[in-house]
Amino acid sequence: MKLAPLLSLVLTAGAVTVLSTATAAQAAPGVTPSSVSLTLGPGQSADIAKHVETAPVPPKPDIVFLADTTGSMFDPIADVRANAASVMGQIAAAQPAAQFGVAEYKDVEDSAPFTVRQDITADQAAVQAGIDQWNADGGGDLPEDNLNALFNLATGAVHFRDGGTRIIVIFGDAPSHDPSIGHGLADTVAALNAAHIRVVAVDVGGMNAGGQAEAITSGTGGVYLPDVPADEVSAAILAGIQAIQVKVTPVPFDCDANLAVSFAPPERTVDSGATADFTEHVTVAAGATAGTYTCKVDFKVDGVSQGAAFVQTLSVKVLTLSIDDVVVNENAGNATFTVSLSGTSTDPVSVNFATANGTATAGADYTGRTGTVTFTPGQTSRPVTVPIIDDAVDETDETFTVTLSGAAGAGIADGSGLGTIVDADRNGTFSCTAQVLRVGPLSSPAANPANVPCADDSRTLAQLGLSSGLITVESKTLDASTALTPDNLDTTPAAGDNGTATAKVEQVKITVGGIAPVTIELGVVQATAKATCATGPGGLAPVLTGASSISYLRINGIAVTVGSAPLTVPLVVGALKLNATTTTPTSVTQQAVVLDTLLTDVVISEAHADVHGSTANPTGNPCRV
Repeated sequence: MKLAPLLSLVLTAGAVTVLSTATAAQAAPGVTPSSVSLTLGPGQSADIAKHVETAPVPPKPDIVFLADTTGSMFDPIADVRANAASVMGQIAAAQPAAQFGVAEYKDVEDSAPFTVRQDITADQAAVQAGIDQWNADGGGDLPEDNLNALFNLATGAVHFRDGGTRIIVIFGDAPSHDPSIGHGLADTVAALNAAHIRVVAVDVGGMNAGGQAEAITSGTGGVYLPDVPADEVSAAILAGIQAIQVKVTPVPFDCDANLAVSFAPPERTVDSGATADFTEHVTVAAGATAGTYTCKVDFKVDGVSQGAAFVQTLSVKVLTLSIDDVVVNENAGNATFTVSLSGTSTDPVSVNFATANGTATAGADYTGRTGTVTFTPGQTSRPVTVPIIDDAVDETDETFTVTLSGAAGAGIADGSGLGTIVDADRNGTFSCTAQVLRVGPLSSPAANPANVPCADDSRTLAQLGLSSGLITVESKTLDASTALTPDNLDTTPAAGDNGTATAKVEQVKITVGGIAPVTIELGVVQATAKATCATGPGGLAPVLTGASSISYLRINGIAVTVGSAPLTVPLVVGALKLNATTTTPTSVTQQAVVLDTLLTDVVISEAHADVHGSTANPTGNPCRV
């Protein structure tokens, strides 16, 4: 590398300062940004631009100043001797761990062609003392013996530290013999590389004959500075050290298993003091749960950690989206789902949603919807409303789904919300009917004669006489009625809902002719049958009840005491049965009076009520939905 055209050298009060466009605006060494916070979802990734400002001097340098001290080098040696303290001070300011050594070489004909004046040390005064021992004399022919000096330095003449940057700064005005005291160019370069030494060559004039100096510097990853004036050698030494290239390698550590961190490129080589740019790629594992995950990255320079300024801390908040399940009555109007974000985000988060049929059908049971839910920064829940369509058809509970997709800014942990439409229609209906008088095939009008379903109805007569054979029945003020509560069974079942039938007559006289005639007189005969929703251990259930009453009874003029309990009175013509209640699991029939004869039967005040299932629920009842 030739660096001389880049240099502008200033010598002030004995201190050498090297200025260049690369270093004048040099930022503080370290990684930027040093702290990164991301919000991602499972399986998502992000790229971050990273900039690593390297120090103007390679890390932990061990620098050996190697001078050609033959007779022609008086002025270059004087310049270095005068400015060595400034050079070492600037290097140590950039790299406090810097250490230095001193050596010199001459010609093979001289008594001491290679001498170490100071082993590598942090004692700059000792290094200065070693430099002060340089004396320009000797030589004799044009080539000198710098290859021998370099080979010896590479093979143990000084003691380099482990884990640092090993640099030999050589300056001279003549090439080396090749071989030089048994060491050729190739052997020397191989030895330097084996010892991980880089060579900075400051050519005062003629040092690169045959390309020798450049072969050494290029072969070791060093720097070649040509045509340096004698009074600028110290500045060139500093500039050459600052121009040595370093390798920056990002090394992740202490990373959570749910994070994968990689870099492009995986490493970068730049001049000392230059910026190494990377793209950091962060990926969250697809199965990561909501939480915060961390990772650190050490941007090592030449394989050596440079301290906290070169360590990046990465924090990734993993956010997930989920949607809940909703159970709603079909008459509720809307099913409102909640889409939840596992934590707050500083950026908007969005996700698409769409409904899909299950056993429920869009257009018949609910209104299909699609759309996008957006969370503004700070929001953690958002509603999705699906209109529910009510109907009057008893049916089983039905379902549909709301599915999330296309999330941005978060992952989807639970992307399917189940909507259950609970049928609000009763599982059945009440039935009811009532009739005041029946004599054989003849009868008074019945209230709600169809029986199913129960309905409000009323049939009244002022009087009615019916005859069948030897039996004659005369009655006054007949009233048959049925009632449904509530009138509209589209409502949700409640305790007290019922179907009721009532048959009432104010006065009845039964005459049975024949050999032993019988006259039966009754006053105010009433029967009631009722199916009622009542609360029980398992919830609402139908309760079937029947009751009747007779204000008085006379048979052939003799009064008979009658209560509300069932009673059978034997007669010559048959049997008189009072207050009879007949029940089944689903029905109740109440008969206030039944005259059972061989000729025909007479029934006075009969009421009936029951419960029925629906087509969808044949075994159901109106107390359930």
